[in-house]
Amino acid sequence: AVLLLPVVAVILLTQVGINIVSDKLVSQNPQTLAIEISDPLTGDVVKTITPIVVWPAKGVITLEFGESSKYQPFHTGIDIASKKGDPINPAMEGTVIYAGGDNIHTIYAHLDKIFVYKGQKVKTDTVIGHEGSTGWSTGNHLHFQVNVYGIPVNPRVFLGEGLPI
Repeated sequence: AVLLLPVVAVILLTQVGINIVSDKLVSQNPQTLAIEISDPLTGDVVKTITPIVVWPAKGVITLEFGESSKYQPFHTGIDIASKKGDPINPAMEGTVIYAGGDNIHTIYAHLDKIFVYKGQKVKTDTVIGHEGSTGWSTGNHLHFQVNVYGIPVNPRVFLGEGLPI
């Protein structure tokens, strides 16, 4: 017998699965406030980091990690709306791996202009681009996403609960 699940059930299972995996990959130690990265196979903490993290943009949060909209069933980052051309900064220091490893990658989507190149070292005060509405977008905003081992995780683990205003 073949069991066919309705599309809604598949979407819900996908959302639950991503949330479970995301919660297991990264967490913040409540005592030290350090971010703990876990091995996706064993669950063991393999790295503890205490990065200086800043909000990559100022503006209004329009969509949170894990929320759904009429355009997508599960949002893999945080959307921060502002004006076209507003500066975007990296949330953490690091090396640009793609413009256009540590197994922690931040993604900045819908930029109107990009000012960095692959291999460039960046700090949190480096302007890496300007906010825009390129690609699959409904208006000017930054889609900020954090991937650990290639899996989207909740950026708020890194950014905290405050707002970027």
